[in-house]
Amino acid sequence: MSNENLSHSHAMLNAARRVAVALGYDDSEAARLAHELEQEGREDWNTTDLLLLALAELAKREPERRDLVGAVEAGEILGVTRQRVQQLAQRPDFPKPRYELAAGKLWARADIIAFDKRWDRRAGRPRKAQ
Repeated sequence: MSNENLSHSHAMLNAARRVAVALGYDDSEAARLAHELEQEGREDWNTTDLLLLALAELAKREPERRDLVGAVEAGEILGVTRQRVQQLAQRPDFPKPRYELAAGKLWARADIIAFDKRWDRRAGRPRKAQ
């Protein structure tokens, strides 16, 4: 494969990975599905084509994962204020935003719902460090 083809293929793979993240997936999910597609008889397809086909399949399977929410909507899901959402967003276990705009962060609704299910809420203020 020529350097130009390698460069094009590399650029396409990076673009596909960015699309995967924008759709609410990490690139390993798309890569895993691309590998499954290859095992199903598409071994003659190039990696970029398989990855793009995998992205299309992922988007069809779970369209709700593309549903985005801001701090106000995330707060409604979690039962807190938008200010508290901003505080929670500093935690390492809080979902990473899909986008960061001048108007604020946007999260996948499914990620916020999943966080709500595993969040260990504790009533009251945290104790001050001594």
